[in-house]
Amino acid sequence: MNYQIKKIWTAIYEILDDEVKNGSLSYVKNIFQGVREDITNFPVIILEPDGEREEGQAVPQIKQCFFSVLITYWDEVINADEQIISSSGKGILDAVVDVKNALSKYPNLKGTCLDFKFTTTRFVFENYPFRGFEITLEARYSVEQTQR
Repeated sequence: MNYQIKKIWTAIYEILDDEVKNGSLSYVKNIFQGVREDITNFPVIILEPDGEREEGQAVPQIKQCFFSVLITYWDEVINADEQIISSSGKGILDAVVDVKNALSKYPNLKGTCLDFKFTTTRFVFENYPFRGFEITLEARYSVEQTQR
């Protein structure tokens, strides 16, 4: 894995972890790096590498690269009427906004990339009382063609 991807990954984790400990995501119980089974304390965020791609050279000897991270959120909401918009806590729509806002405070993810964007947000709701979403974050960075 190239050094730039490690820096981007670490920045995403640190930003979200800081918001869990001190900010708008304080209701999240844990952030995991990689898929987990047997989660018992919700809500959680799970980070998973999603892909990497390279595009043509923007400048001679410089490659534009893109690293995608899947940010998954899971919650257990027993009261079905509180899943989407909650009057007493955080519904799924609130949680999406909180995650995106936390990361958007750092337009270049603490200097690790040129910029990033949220390419998709998909809601997962097949297994009541569990509800989740998946946000794909794509970070753009550049490297010298000889570096990997």
